[in-house]
Amino acid sequence: MLSLSQRVTRISESPTVALTGILADLKKQGKDVIGLGAGEPDFDTPPHIKTAAIESINDGFTKYTPAEGTLELKQAITDYINNTFKVGYDTSQVIVTCGAKHAVFQAIMAVCDPGDEVLLPSPYWVSYPEMIRLADARIRVVPTNLTSHLKVSADQLDEFITDKTKLFILNSPSNPSGAVYSEKELDDLVSVLKQKGIWVLSDEIYDQIVFDGLAFKSMVEYDSIREQLIYVNGVSKSFAMTGWRIGYLAAPPQVAKAIKKYQGHSTSNPSSISQKAALAAYRHSLDFVDEMLHAFTQRRDYVQNRLDEIAGVKSLKPQGAFYAFPNIAPFKTSKFKDSIQLCEYLLKEYGVAIVPGSGFGMDDHVRLSFATSMTNLEKALDRLTKGLLSLA
Repeated sequence: MLSLSQRVTRISESPTVALTGILADLKKQGKDVIGLGAGEPDFDTPPHIKTAAIESINDGFTKYTPAEGTLELKQAITDYINNTFKVGYDTSQVIVTCGAKHAVFQAIMAVCDPGDEVLLPSPYWVSYPEMIRLADARIRVVPTNLTSHLKVSADQLDEFITDKTKLFILNSPSNPSGAVYSEKELDDLVSVLKQKGIWVLSDEIYDQIVFDGLAFKSMVEYDSIREQLIYVNGVSKSFAMTGWRIGYLAAPPQVAKAIKKYQGHSTSNPSSISQKAALAAYRHSLDFVDEMLHAFTQRRDYVQNRLDEIAGVKSLKPQGAFYAFPNIAPFKTSKFKDSIQLCEYLLKEYGVAIVPGSGFGMDDHVRLSFATSMTNLEKALDRLTKGLLSLA
């Protein structure tokens, strides 16, 4: 029998993507199921962005673009980064990609060789480990806990770096925990990273979704590590454009050049039409972001209050993104081998879909998205509460 590559057989399907498929099947069967697994805003893409895309089609802007993205979009993104964070990136350092996920994957491929170690704080986004495996690099998980507010410390980072360490991945605001690193915490991490001289990938796709007036600090603001830094962002979360598939990265010239070459052989270029839509997003007012943040804040508070009311559940209040990541260890009875089986039970018996924490590297947790209506959240939390208490 013909075989697949070992590289492909080592990776697992994304649990969030798998959950989306299961939900779709159940709904087709007429089952009453509420899903809290979505990793995307439930808001529609703003009208001015859709209009720009339609106009680009009518104008015939439907051909190939440069592999790294159009110059006008690269300029708009560069201006956004430089004006927001008071830095001085050049357009040649910016690569537009087919979503931020694509940017992360290409960055890992660009700097990691087989056998290199990548430091990955847990909880981590589900796709990071699989991308590292596809690069034939080695994952070294840096554990966190509720006491550390699910964040890695500078002392931990220093302890885990070895002569094999090539890359450190940081995601703030975090998917799945909602944790946001403070300026002091980043200062301390940067001090270690500068001393050790390893690559840093900072995934800041949720940078516009930060609650309670908390000041967001970007890694691009640190001059001392800019030659080590690969900054990743995109339009998916901030502008409710997940399906448009436009992300980007800003990196040292040699990294940007390598990724441009890689992308030219893998996707040719991001969608021309989506690039015009993204250009409109960055050239327009950010009022839409404020409206979305207001709604997410109300939902965050509701979900947090409901979780706090369930005896045995421990949940840190999310500081950013649109997820809660509660610890549900007391409910993992002998009836369940892991969080996957617990989530299957809640889905089948109580009609509520949440994502197992095992995919994020913390099996005693589950992830709930509050990127859905208050009506859905109320029903879902009622079902989740009833389901968990049935196990108490």
